Amino acid sequence: MSNIIQLFERMGQDAGLQSRDAQLTAIQATDLTAELKQALLANDAVSLERQLDIAPDIFCALFPAEDEQPTEEAPAEQEQDTIRMVANG
Repeated sequence: MSNIIQLFERMGQDAGLQSRDAQLTAIQATDLTAELKQALLANDAVSLERQLDIAPDIFCALFPAEDEQPTEEAPAEQEQDTIRMVANG
């Protein structure tokens, strides 16, 4: 599998591999299986996904955080802050 990843990396980095002829030459020069080469040459994404055993569907879910419930200590701290403010005021 690393050979095909290296090929994709090379195709993404090398501007000379943007033409179809250059891509064909690069694909034929690799030591990939015949099935992978055929799928690449035919631009068959479904076949590539099956052969490489990848899951193209990725799902993401975000759940909002729940508000923290006030504890019994919070009101006592607030009262002490209020008392200090009055004493300093």
